[in-house]
Amino acid sequence: MSTYTFTANDAVIVSRALQVLGTRTTVTAAELNNQTTNEAIQTALIYTAYRDQLLRMAPWNCAVGYVNLTYLTSTPGTPENTSPYTPQWQPGQPPLGWAYEYLYPDDCLRACFVIPSLITGFSGGVPIYPIPTSLGTAPTLYNGPAIKFKVQLEQYLRSVGNSWGFGATGSGYQVGDTVLCGGPPSIQGAVPAGLINFSITSVGAGGAVTGVQPTTFPNLDQTSLLFSVPTYPLSQVSTSGFGSGMTGAVGNLSTGFVSARVILTNQEFATLAYVKQIADTTLMDSDFVEAWVSVLGGGLAMALTADSALANRSISLANAKIMEARKVDGNEGLTVNDVTPDFVRIRGIDFPPFQGGMWNGFDWGTNWPLF
Repeated sequence: MSTYTFTANDAVIVSRALQVLGTRTTVTAAELNNQTTNEAIQTALIYTAYRDQLLRMAPWNCAVGYVNLTYLTSTPGTPENTSPYTPQWQPGQPPLGWAYEYLYPDDCLRACFVIPSLITGFSGGVPIYPIPTSLGTAPTLYNGPAIKFKVQLEQYLRSVGNSWGFGATGSGYQVGDTVLCGGPPSIQGAVPAGLINFSITSVGAGGAVTGVQPTTFPNLDQTSLLFSVPTYPLSQVSTSGFGSGMTGAVGNLSTGFVSARVILTNQEFATLAYVKQIADTTLMDSDFVEAWVSVLGGGLAMALTADSALANRSISLANAKIMEARKVDGNEGLTVNDVTPDFVRIRGIDFPPFQGGMWNGFDWGTNWPLF
């Protein structure tokens, strides 16, 4: 059975993909979810995979987003990591050549570029208009180039089990409060190794804690820890609510390694521009939907008929839709293709693009491969 839950809108896309084969067959969401037909079975195998692959092929306007990255660790000596200098690289530190390591977003299909996340402010107070005025309220924007980054795998040491006990459960807490426990306060919301974020799931009389759910790294494991188990017991460092007095938190000390993707960069506070994994078809651009219908038609043609010529005709149509969609996305905004010539840059002079210009000249990928 497919783990994806098909909706009525999904069923329309699949039925349109089947039309590419020259058939009048249609499917319903119930057929797709229960996989009661061969068409439904074959669709379940490729539906989300083709969608994500198509999204990853280009920074589609309908799927681009920004997120402030979650800090994981940094080299000793940085403000976030005051641990002593080590003459050799050790697990728990970013690889040599990189200063900061961040968590790869759960919904990221393609990391595009990294920029600083700190707001530089305005030259003369809060702006009234988005253009300079006589009051001097022109915004001071980040004008530097995109920051170098690298995506890789990292190993984490995780705690097994969700059982946590507390020496004192405190008072004044509410369900939904987030409590940071474990060590000295982090800066800018960073969560370095040894700190655990607890989400309060239930409270008793007077707001005493009766249930928690660790949420430090929810995309890895509900009780994931970074590299090393904290020193127990943990005490409250901060809270998003008004509760106090939670002390002596002790968790299951049984641990094991798990691998996950991370983003390496030298930017202290980093924001990532990326292509998001979107499943809601109402958010998708119509050109993207047309391309998705055609590539699905090509995949289903091979699965249901084994006719490569029919499948490739569908994919050729999809590639035409992809090219058209890329042109529309490029024109849907201010595109500047100014490039500093080599003979100028060789003299140490370069003119970095403004922030929106970081998409200019971006690698939009290739076409969908034929069978």
